[in-house]
Amino acid sequence: MEQYASRCLDRSVAITAGTLSRPASVADASIVHQLYLRTPDYFRVISIPMPTLAEVEQELRAAAVDARRCVELIFAEPEQDGVPDPQTGRSVGGYLDYKLEYPDPGDVTVNLLLVLGSLQSQGLGRRCVRDLEQRLGGQAERLLASIYGQNPRAERFWTSLGFAFAIDAKPVLDWYAKPLA
Repeated sequence: MEQYASRCLDRSVAITAGTLSRPASVADASIVHQLYLRTPDYFRVISIPMPTLAEVEQELRAAAVDARRCVELIFAEPEQDGVPDPQTGRSVGGYLDYKLEYPDPGDVTVNLLLVLGSLQSQGLGRRCVRDLEQRLGGQAERLLASIYGQNPRAERFWTSLGFAFAIDAKPVLDWYAKPLA
């Protein structure tokens, strides 16, 4: 598990123009909340109310104390319609939340990959998943994605990346998985 911990933090040292993401913290709650507010269809699909800023802060605090959980802000291409990141001056177009060694040893599960509605279908989510696979660098055996509610668009996205149905956890979610070499 220690090998993964550095994978969550490896982006915090030097964020260059080509870097796709950076670790998120409680200080980034307003950015994550703005991403949520600008992507209301996701919350409609999964049938939950839009989280408040306080709930986002609480979720980021929970992530900060879970050694296996990684949360990241995903940068959009320059000049795209993202949320400004005061730390880097870049535009944030998405949010990634994943957990290492879950549900089983050797697994990594994406709990949430959220891309702003205005940036969807432009390749940002696909680049994010490929980047995560590369950063895992053979340290994981399987990458899973949890799909909440009835979300055919998410199913198409994950299957287009080589994921296949793996675990039925209805009525709340389904898990799709991809073996990693």
